[in-house]
Amino acid sequence: MSYRPSSARRQQTSINPITGEKIDYNKKSHFTNDQTAPIIPSLDLTDVSDSDRQPPPSARQYNGSARPSTAQGGVSARVGSYRPESRAYGNFDHQQAIYTNRHGNALQNTQYDLNPGRVPAMDIKVVYPPHPMSARTQRALSTRLPDSVRPAMILDGKVDYTPRPNLHSSVNSAIDEFQLAWLESGNHQDSLKKVAAEEQNEQRKQELMNEQVLSDQLSRYVLSDIEQEDDRHKPYIMQQQPRRNLDRRMHDTRVKTSTSLTENLLSKRIRFSCRIVTRDGKDALRELFGFYFMLDRTLAVYEYRILGKRSNALPLIPRGQYIHLSGYNQGQPYTLLDFYHGARIDFDTRSIMSLPETVRHRTKLTISIISINEQEKQTLLLDGIQDQKRRDILYAIKHPYSTEQLDYQRYLADVHQLTKPQIKQRTLIVYTSLAEYYRRRANVTRHEDKDPICICEKEDLLAGLHEYKIHLSAGHFSYIWSHMSIQGESNEFLNLLFGELNEKRFAQVIKAYSKVDPSKTGYTNIDTIKKFVNLYGHPYAIHNRLSDEQLWTRFCDTFRFAIDYPRISYSEFLNVYEALSIAVDQDDDFIHLINNTWHM
Repeated sequence: MSYRPSSARRQQTSINPITGEKIDYNKKSHFTNDQTAPIIPSLDLTDVSDSDRQPPPSARQYNGSARPSTAQGGVSARVGSYRPESRAYGNFDHQQAIYTNRHGNALQNTQYDLNPGRVPAMDIKVVYPPHPMSARTQRALSTRLPDSVRPAMILDGKVDYTPRPNLHSSVNSAIDEFQLAWLESGNHQDSLKKVAAEEQNEQRKQELMNEQVLSDQLSRYVLSDIEQEDDRHKPYIMQQQPRRNLDRRMHDTRVKTSTSLTENLLSKRIRFSCRIVTRDGKDALRELFGFYFMLDRTLAVYEYRILGKRSNALPLIPRGQYIHLSGYNQGQPYTLLDFYHGARIDFDTRSIMSLPETVRHRTKLTISIISINEQEKQTLLLDGIQDQKRRDILYAIKHPYSTEQLDYQRYLADVHQLTKPQIKQRTLIVYTSLAEYYRRRANVTRHEDKDPICICEKEDLLAGLHEYKIHLSAGHFSYIWSHMSIQGESNEFLNLLFGELNEKRFAQVIKAYSKVDPSKTGYTNIDTIKKFVNLYGHPYAIHNRLSDEQLWTRFCDTFRFAIDYPRISYSEFLNVYEALSIAVDQDDDFIHLINNTWHM
């Protein structure tokens, strides 16, 4: 028998260190005799019935009004007691179907209405057979159009069409009213969402261009470096070997020279999208991206092209330093401050041999910047600049225009305030007719490889204004004439007289024209346009105001001013939307008009 030490035995008593009370663990009644200790009641299942709707007898005898008496006290009173109600919530009497609070008082407006007639009858709508639709409405409904151009409601019968009062309620020309009516159909929000999606696609395209241009710049200058030529012109040592092994210029080409570029050196650059300022459709449809490198203040312009299934970046203007050809900074090289939204960059075509034939015949090539990342531009300009010059640079970024440019813009704005109200009610018919008038007075002959430039005499321009009752003072006319880049060019004269499209609107016009001229020839015809125009989405078609033939005839009347009708040039297509831009004040409305017209 093993001996158990006394230290391992359980202590029978202990002393509370706080109160000093002696606790004896052998007395089990120390806990059970305490009347204040909570006791768990026993579970009584004798009153359980099949239906859970009837309360137990113990609940019915108290009628839900008061607690059972606990005067007898003791453990038995607590164990056998039943609490039919809760102090936190009211009681429910199943026999009288009323609510009472914890004091037994009936609550107001809580008595159940057990009348079965209280339940309302089910509202069943009788579905009548559909009204027979006409063949025109069925054809319009069967045409699967995008959500932005699908009509919200197609009605049968003639319905008087009420145009938007603030846009063309006072339009006198039927052609203007027909074109502006496209604003009344479709969803404006869908048009804006599609424009935002196109901007994301444009961002991905720019990232692809950035990679290809960087690869081209890193490999181009290594092969054409002067050090490569020094090694190639070394005298050969005549040895007894075949002649084909003497010329080893390709094998001796260096992978890297002392002046070769690296990706780190070219990292400080700014990318921007641009376009060629021209009336020629071939060059206007070119998608261009420019790059300005802070390393040596050089500039390069690349063209985005899709060859087969691959997209490539083809150099249009090689990398080099270029200078201002006119203005206050004439003769000085371009800096990063010269690149901003809407800026015009001029190039001398005689010094650039890689330009296409359609551009080379001109003495000056002008590109306009469509978009540029202003945040990256500011970061590059403020890199390493002290606090004293940061304020001047920030001011130059926020105010890119010179004093001469601001005065020029203010003067033209005053001219526009005088000329636009004169043709506001007949914008499209006057603008296109005036463009046709100048073309006929100048005897324009189009060439496939040149711009459709229309040069008129000063008397011809004044005669056109007098013909269409446009009043312009002699001082304003002289100012416009002196500020024309090509004096007498009618399209430039109209832009200076009434204002030109901003870059946001111009981008939508280019997208619309690229649909009707997929080959990028600069010309289209009225039959090709018919495939893309959204005639069934026009409000006149939705409300059955005009027949199909009348709709098409009314649309063709818009382009009958073209000299070679039904052949329509890019310049004539642009004249239509330059005129509509005068009548539409908001950019979002103008974008919706184009998207709704051409299923964009």
